Amino acid sequence: MHCGTPLAQRCPNCGAENPRGAHFCLRCGTPLAPLTVAERRIVTVVFADLVGSTPLTVRLDPEKMRAIIADYFAEMREEIERHSGIVEKFIGDAVMAVFGLPAAHEDDPARAVRAALAMRERMTSLNTRVGAELQLRIGISTGEVIADPTAVRAGQFMVTGETVNFAARLQQRAAPDAIVIDQRTFEAVKREVECRPLAAPGDGDFAGRAWWEVVGFTSRRKGKRLRAPMLGREGEMQFLQALFRRVVEGRRPHLTMIIGPAGVGKSRLADEFLDAVGGGAEGAQILRGRCPAYGEGLTYWPLAEMLKQECGIKDNDPTPLALEKLQAGVRRVCAPRMSDEECLAIATSLAPVLGVDAPEGQDAWAQRLPVFRRTVESRPAVIENLAALGASGSSDDALPRSLRAFFAAKAATRPVVLAFEDLHWAQQSLLDLLEYLAIRGGDAPVLTLCLARPDLLERYPQWGGRVRNYTTVSLSPLPAPLGERLIADLLKGETVPDGVRSAILAKAEGNPFFIEEILRMLIDGGGLMRDEGGWRWASQPQEIRIPDTISGILASRLDLLSALEKRVAQDASLIGRMFWPGALVATSGLHPAEVAAALERLQEREVIEERPASSLAGEREFAFSHALMREVAYATLPKAQRSINHLRFARWLEGAAGSDEEFLEVLAYHYEQAWRYKFETGERVEDLAHTAIEALRRAGARASRLRTLPEARRLYERALAVLRNAGLTDDVPLLLQVLTDRCEVVKWMSSPEVVVEDTETVLRLAPGIGRDDLLARAWLNRAFAEYTRNSLDPAEDAIGRALDLFRQQQDPRGEAEALEVLGFITEDLRGKLTNAHAAYRQALERYHQMKDGQGTARVMARLGRALLDAGRLAESLQVLSEAMNLAREHHEPLSNAFALTGLGIHAHLTGDDEQAVQRFEEAVRIRRDLGNLLAEAYTRHRLGMHYLRTGRLDDAEREFRAARALRRDQGATAESGLILRGLAEAYLARGDLLAAAEHAEQALAVLPGTDVIAQATHRATLGKIRAAQGRREEAEALFQQSLEVLEKREYPIDLALALLRYGEALTMLGEPDRALSALERARGLFDGMGSTRFTKEIDMRLAQGKPLGRRE
Repeated sequence: MHCGTPLAQRCPNCGAENPRGAHFCLRCGTPLAPLTVAERRIVTVVFADLVGSTPLTVRLDPEKMRAIIADYFAEMREEIERHSGIVEKFIGDAVMAVFGLPAAHEDDPARAVRAALAMRERMTSLNTRVGAELQLRIGISTGEVIADPTAVRAGQFMVTGETVNFAARLQQRAAPDAIVIDQRTFEAVKREVECRPLAAPGDGDFAGRAWWEVVGFTSRRKGKRLRAPMLGREGEMQFLQALFRRVVEGRRPHLTMIIGPAGVGKSRLADEFLDAVGGGAEGAQILRGRCPAYGEGLTYWPLAEMLKQECGIKDNDPTPLALEKLQAGVRRVCAPRMSDEECLAIATSLAPVLGVDAPEGQDAWAQRLPVFRRTVESRPAVIENLAALGASGSSDDALPRSLRAFFAAKAATRPVVLAFEDLHWAQQSLLDLLEYLAIRGGDAPVLTLCLARPDLLERYPQWGGRVRNYTTVSLSPLPAPLGERLIADLLKGETVPDGVRSAILAKAEGNPFFIEEILRMLIDGGGLMRDEGGWRWASQPQEIRIPDTISGILASRLDLLSALEKRVAQDASLIGRMFWPGALVATSGLHPAEVAAALERLQEREVIEERPASSLAGEREFAFSHALMREVAYATLPKAQRSINHLRFARWLEGAAGSDEEFLEVLAYHYEQAWRYKFETGERVEDLAHTAIEALRRAGARASRLRTLPEARRLYERALAVLRNAGLTDDVPLLLQVLTDRCEVVKWMSSPEVVVEDTETVLRLAPGIGRDDLLARAWLNRAFAEYTRNSLDPAEDAIGRALDLFRQQQDPRGEAEALEVLGFITEDLRGKLTNAHAAYRQALERYHQMKDGQGTARVMARLGRALLDAGRLAESLQVLSEAMNLAREHHEPLSNAFALTGLGIHAHLTGDDEQAVQRFEEAVRIRRDLGNLLAEAYTRHRLGMHYLRTGRLDDAEREFRAARALRRDQGATAESGLILRGLAEAYLARGDLLAAAEHAEQALAVLPGTDVIAQATHRATLGKIRAAQGRREEAEALFQQSLEVLEKREYPIDLALALLRYGEALTMLGEPDRALSALERARGLFDGMGSTRFTKEIDMRLAQGKPLGRRE
């Protein structure tokens, strides 16, 4: 156990202990961080200025005017503080108030607007008293500021930020008696506030910003809420229903509490339960009340709401009418069991709950108490404990006795459920009263259902313990599958991109309210848009920010922590979702015992949890219970403090992790953030920028080795961003090295334009600094990019230059990579398979010499595919299988996917349908995970062609369309033509000749002229379509062009398929003899290479004497 007394403060630099309160280390002079510092906070700022005071100043004596202004300030302060705001300052006739300090509330914008309306209302009585016509103009803005919450408590208040300035500008623009709010405030209150938009001027602070005038609060919440069926609470629902049956059958009161964090679904569960047990002639009688978060005289507010509900009392009823309705309601409930005088006694004692007194005054009320006591004590009841509320017979116990009698009378005919929402806001008196009703309820079937956050038990840990019939129902977040189902239900089952779903689930972590609010924010803000295909990102996928509705809830919970607990939570948030005590000591300068005590208390409050195993040896590991709590805590830290602590943690981690590469990315992130926040606060720190860049490069190199290409690319691009923003572009060697790093990754990700742009810079600058090594790699990367763009001559020129440079430098690795790319170009663009085989084998020899498993796997996969294209199926199967195994052994997913695609084609050619689908689908998954869009599109095309050949037309079209979507922004390439050709074949199989011809023509049009093999195979497809259309001459010409090219190339599979299509076309054109000749040639080629699928199919068709109807 720990007492919480502050101990010595440890220096984060040298580790020396210093007395608490020291500002600098007494050993090394390093500044010591105070326990609390200024914070970045989301607040709502209110500016109110008096209109009409100048004429009054002229007319009145200064002393009188001073008294009026003093009254004005006092009344404004009263309303601001009544709504939990803080008066920051008075400036002349103006008032500035802040809502959200020193403690945040989830509804701070609403409190600010309510306060503004109340302030305006108070001006009426003020004007009446002073005989003036003073008015207010009010501006309200919500946003981020910098402030010290502890200074607020001490009365040393200062809030700075653009939000303050904009609130002042809004106030200046407001008309007299108007309340004007900004967009962020409007978004927070729009469901409960009537507003009208104002035409914003397009200049200065108002450029591009919306603003609104408040009309007033509405009586009911407006707008559509996303609503879905309750999920994952079946067990809790059954428990509550069983509990209710026990209350009814046993005729005994019961107190139960549904407890859980904000948004977890307490109200939804209660609603479903109350709907299930209430209503109808036999159902329970439901009374509901909510504990308000702030205000005066609200101790028994939920009871007042219940009495108003039961007696039909309206908020604007005058006192006599309210009393009349109360007496009538009590008489209706109690009269069957009590006399009229007894009913009146109960009504009289309940009147103060409504904020009214009986007209006879206190004496008459006191005279009725003996009657009342006789009434309630004549009913059978077991009284076991009155210690909390007293049993002295004084008027102090009149209210609990009255309520007990009233609810017991109501439950005489049908059971009663009293539902108290937001009990975490309740005061001690109400909590004691609820315990009393459960203890002293007698034989009345009354279920008291309370809804509360865990904060309640932190403040009152013993509450409920005195009640024998007391239970709690604890709600946890939904598991991921139910979270996904909730998203689907909220969006009516419409399609949602996987990225949207995963991003929302990652943020919300199973909290239903968080899921709803994030979805609502994305839809209302235009981030998600609906079209005929369902929901999609409006533009590029975006980082989801925390909605203010959620951040307010979490910030308010953070503000309930002690100064030490909050400081530790903030410092932990900077480390990440997971953190270690040793890191906290190093970054915060706190004593280890202080950190340990704070961590223990944060665990008790369920802000953090200890993980069963640690990723750092010798360190316990903790994690924030919810990722968003970590984000909110981090957002409170000033940028200067973030920079200091990021740097401290990075240095600590280098020592703690040692040579463990697993932490390279974490280390890079913290050095990057340390530099970033220095930069954003106006400091130039080149040394720190260099450190960040090198850390990012090391992390990028590791990601590249692991072939997590999207992550590697992001790391290198972050390094480039630091380099450019830090003004280090004059450091040419560093610039060219980072550009080269990026090229080495991006070239595999279907982004040739980026590679071309980066290599232009390297090729221009590298000769001037004598870096032939970078020059060689630039030519190699340029060759790869030109190959990707199907640009034959530029690709051959670039790879020739790269080979020469690598050989001059005696760089075997560079030479091997260049030979590898030479093989790509020779095989795919030049169409010379024999030459490609030679290049691959030379590359393999060099990789073997270097014992480079990844390089060997990569080249073997390419060699296997080249052998497959050459029709050497048996040999290709052996090489591709070895390549796949080697790629998996050396964690080379790109090569694994390439080999798998080749094995899928092999299985397709040999008739192993199950194996073909399995290989293709695994390759698609790998390429999708790698972000290799071009290769994923190609593999989907191949899978579609397999489905087409096996008669699964719907599956084939699905894959072709998915591939086309991936290729949509890539321009005219061979892959685009392949996909269009696949769709053309699918339409032909369905008999839609018009669509088939249209897609085949498009396929030919987008193909590069240099890709002669693709041109030839596409002409064969179009020729077959023309034959089906009866256009003989065009069909004959297209096949002649196709076969003329393929006869001269080393691609027997493509030649055989073209002959197969030609045979089918001739059959359609009524020339069986020529068709037989073409088919027999095709069969001979297929048989020679071992393609059992096509030999068997041709044999079967020929034996049946039927034209071939299946399409490849």
